[in-house]
Amino acid sequence: MTIRTRLTLFFAGLMLALVAAVSCGVYFFERSSQRDTFEGLLLRKAEATAKVYVRRHDRLEPTDALLLLTQENQYEAIYNDANQRVYASRPNSGLVGTAGLLRRARTAGRVAFGQGPALGVALYTKEGNERFVVIVTAEDKYGQEGLVRLRNNLLITNILGLTLVVALANLFAGRALSPVLALSQEIQALSSRTLDQRLSAGSGRDELGRLAAQFNALLARLADTVAQNRTFVWQASHELRTPLANLLGTLDISRAYDERPEELRAALASATEEVRRLISLTNDLLLLAELSQEKPAHDLPLTPVLLTEPLLDAVQAVQRRYPAATIELHLPDAVEDCQAPAHAELLTLALLNLLDNACKYSPAGAAVHVSLAASPGGCTYTVRDVGIGIDAAALPHIFEPFYRAEAVRARISGNGVGLSLVQRIAELHGGGVAAQSAVGEGTEFRLWV
Repeated sequence: MTIRTRLTLFFAGLMLALVAAVSCGVYFFERSSQRDTFEGLLLRKAEATAKVYVRRHDRLEPTDALLLLTQENQYEAIYNDANQRVYASRPNSGLVGTAGLLRRARTAGRVAFGQGPALGVALYTKEGNERFVVIVTAEDKYGQEGLVRLRNNLLITNILGLTLVVALANLFAGRALSPVLALSQEIQALSSRTLDQRLSAGSGRDELGRLAAQFNALLARLADTVAQNRTFVWQASHELRTPLANLLGTLDISRAYDERPEELRAALASATEEVRRLISLTNDLLLLAELSQEKPAHDLPLTPVLLTEPLLDAVQAVQRRYPAATIELHLPDAVEDCQAPAHAELLTLALLNLLDNACKYSPAGAAVHVSLAASPGGCTYTVRDVGIGIDAAALPHIFEPFYRAEAVRARISGNGVGLSLVQRIAELHGGGVAAQSAVGEGTEFRLWV
């Protein structure tokens, strides 16, 4: 069932219930009003009968009875204090003044009651020394006919009103949902090649406008993700193609021309280096894909970690990789203050990448300074070198996957994935990473968690 149909049925049902309630209220109010009016009429008849009865000295003539009978199937009777009927307008009426009814009339002064289709009143009156109960009953034929006409008119009105309400509700639902239909058609026209298009948000002040604005924001993020993925695939293919081509060329040349053992060993060493580069690049790509933007931070298992431990592990690993490098380590006096929920292995990997870059781009004999310090929002690692530095034009792009500045692309090996991993690991820990650099003066990285 469509939303338009559901809205139409809901609105029609709501209006039907409201109109039915009003109609029932009108009908029952009119019936109660007619009953009260008719009971008042019967009471006046009873009072008139009592006066005529006393004036005629406790008797009524047939002509008096004819004058008093003015309603459909009207019947009058008078009972004395001994509960004896002393007058009846017609015999065999079927009405019997019971002792209970007469007693209630004497107690209350007047009593209204119903008997089949007829209504009646019992009036206890005192005229001089006379005390008696006058009972008058009659059928409100004209009132009943009026109620039947009112009921039929209300029923017809409700049916016609319901038909009109359904038509208006369907028209209203169609008009209300027309922006939704237009928005749906715009969304259907989108594809991976048209993610730069945006939905019309109108004034942006209503719910649909806010929905379109949120969807446009989602489209912008999706377009960025698709562009990044395309760039990632292109760059990954390029990075993988180069070592594979080098490896294949080395093996082909070695198989065709190398005959001496030392030449074969040199070719195998070159091939092994290319394989190591491929393995390193593949591992970095897999880890970068695993820690992609779609991976929420709460999926990362964090445990309380003394932040000096990942730093010491990273320093030891880099020291083994660059035995001649000098790494100056500065730790806080109270190391227990630098403790936070973290993933120790990923944090070690991030610091390892920063230290590896610092050693790789620093001149021989230059020291790399590493420190850990507590900060108001957490703790901050600082890695500073006095290497070649980063050009100001390249600095905003260093955290992009596979980006490498032109000045170092041909001189120093690398795949451009390490800093992207550092940034993502910092974000998953609720922190970030920033860099400051000047060409020829060195670079400083700050990683905070």
